[in-house]
Amino acid sequence: AYISRDPFTRTELHRESVPAGNSTCGWCGNVRKGNKLYQYRTESDGGRTFNHQGLFCSKPCHDA
Repeated sequence: AYISRDPFTRTELHRESVPAGNSTCGWCGNVRKGNKLYQYRTESDGGRTFNHQGLFCSKPCHDA
């Protein structure tokens, strides 16, 4: 899912819902309802994709 765009760096932030399994949020230790977490990635206008390390329950936890 598309989250936001940074026009200065020409990149977009996306996230994908994944099953949490035995994992918890990389920042606060919580798990979303339905036992899900988010995997974030950055996509550039040039077509490059960078997967962010860790799983998070929300964007504020990811940003922290």
